[in-house]
Amino acid sequence: MSKISSSRPEDLVVGGSRHHQIFPTLDDRQFAVLERYGERRRLHAGDILFAEGDRHIPMFAIVSGTIESSRGAGDKHRKLGVHGPGSFTGEVGTLAGRGAVTTAHAASDCEVIVIDEESLRALVTAEAELSETIMRAYILRRVAFIQDQQSGVVVIGSSASWPTFVLRHFLSRNAQPSAYFDIVEHEEAKALLERHGATEADMPVVITLQGQVLKQPTNRAVADAIGLSPDRLNGEHFDLVVVGAGPAGLAAAVYAASEGLRVAVLDTKAPGGQAGTSSKIENYFGFPTGISGQALAGRGLSQCRKFGAEVGVPIEVLGIECTNAPPFHLRLNYDEHVYARAVVIATGARYRKPDLARLEEFQGRGIYYSATFMEAGFCTNQELVIVGGGNSAGQAAVFLSGFARHVHIVIRGEGLNASMSSYLIRRIEAAANVTVHVKTQIVELQGEEHLESIKWDSQGTIEEKPIRHVFLFLGAQPNTAWLGDCVALDKHGFVLTGPDAAHQWTSDRPAHFLETSRPGIFAVGDVRSGSVKRVAAAVGEGAASIQSLHQYLALGT
Repeated sequence: MSKISSSRPEDLVVGGSRHHQIFPTLDDRQFAVLERYGERRRLHAGDILFAEGDRHIPMFAIVSGTIESSRGAGDKHRKLGVHGPGSFTGEVGTLAGRGAVTTAHAASDCEVIVIDEESLRALVTAEAELSETIMRAYILRRVAFIQDQQSGVVVIGSSASWPTFVLRHFLSRNAQPSAYFDIVEHEEAKALLERHGATEADMPVVITLQGQVLKQPTNRAVADAIGLSPDRLNGEHFDLVVVGAGPAGLAAAVYAASEGLRVAVLDTKAPGGQAGTSSKIENYFGFPTGISGQALAGRGLSQCRKFGAEVGVPIEVLGIECTNAPPFHLRLNYDEHVYARAVVIATGARYRKPDLARLEEFQGRGIYYSATFMEAGFCTNQELVIVGGGNSAGQAAVFLSGFARHVHIVIRGEGLNASMSSYLIRRIEAAANVTVHVKTQIVELQGEEHLESIKWDSQGTIEEKPIRHVFLFLGAQPNTAWLGDCVALDKHGFVLTGPDAAHQWTSDRPAHFLETSRPGIFAVGDVRSGSVKRVAAAVGEGAASIQSLHQYLALGT
């Protein structure tokens, strides 16, 4: 087999020193392994292998000939590269049947090995050496896709619009690149609306690369249009359904799926949970230089897909019908439902909202609950306030201090030592543009369409400050409303497990570790009463719950 790399490397999305990992060339020995999982097929020049947005596409490995990849259509069509013998198609989404991010066609007569979705997952699970090469390439291709500023959907909206903010945040959290045009800041915005038959009243407007126009779409409508959401979920039966795709939920899914269970993970927003909004986590074991929450979530998502777990976003679980015998029936939004032999509750907690007039009015227009690069872009060279004294607030302060002119941390207590890790406190003390205000709380928000100023009570003195951006990281409220009276909760709404739930235990046998008051339903991570609110603890509980799950399934009760 002759070995040639891309004949047009300058057209590729990425290159440089990692080009050989992103587009590796497989040898004859590796192709012999591939043939055990697929079949040879001949293609003619011009044949379409798959089109952008197509779901459940196979992997194509090139034995001879060349394949060209491209993105977009019409005047937006862009050639990405031509690939020859030894190359293969796909990225992380291919493992999960998600929409293709490129279009591929045979640039010449070809012979290829075609490996369907199920066989590809079997390959990356069973063939350790080849799996490492394929998975590394797939992950790096997805990263390149995210970083490619010429890719993605077009979003037209307004910085004064909460729905626009929600949509942009959803795309960002799910690593979906987009080009944003603000109706006030960008002259092209009005022309784009007119060209696509939309008006300002329709905003936010999304235009996909296939030319589909979505007016005031829900996150689910956008996810369906770009191939992000699952399309084979409704009515399915699983061994395990994990509700919540934070670190605890993803860890549970990885361990369960890697041991052969059929697993679904469902989340309303994005993989990563609250940790996914952290700019940098530095106290997580094994990452001495730190890792962003989104990067950690991305790795966990890739592992889930490698082992065949279905990660469904944005899927909201509205309720669960609890019985003393499985399967459990979970009701989802959009009139969908799934069944599970066992359930892991990993819905985490959300930040508490202070009792402030006009708070809802300024959400996304000066009030934020996460500190990612998107929010940081809003407050470059400006003053901002962070409310809260926990690690999330500390991480946000350190991160945003690299963008803002000055960061004010507002806490009601006398200092940060009671609730924040010492390494973050040292970072804050060393930052020249960060000030901590103790015994202080915001009492009023002011502005018209956008937050323009605040008043705070600092040790009994009311002061007005020209602050346009406030980040709230206050305490934690559990996401347990969807559970109804299915399992026992503590007085704060967190899920009781083990001995703490004994007063409502409904079985003759002792409860397994991390099992709730309802046999077969487990709780892990921040949503669990008494849990340690740290990423490492959440991951540990997610993994440990699967040992208890196996014991439960083995007993059949």
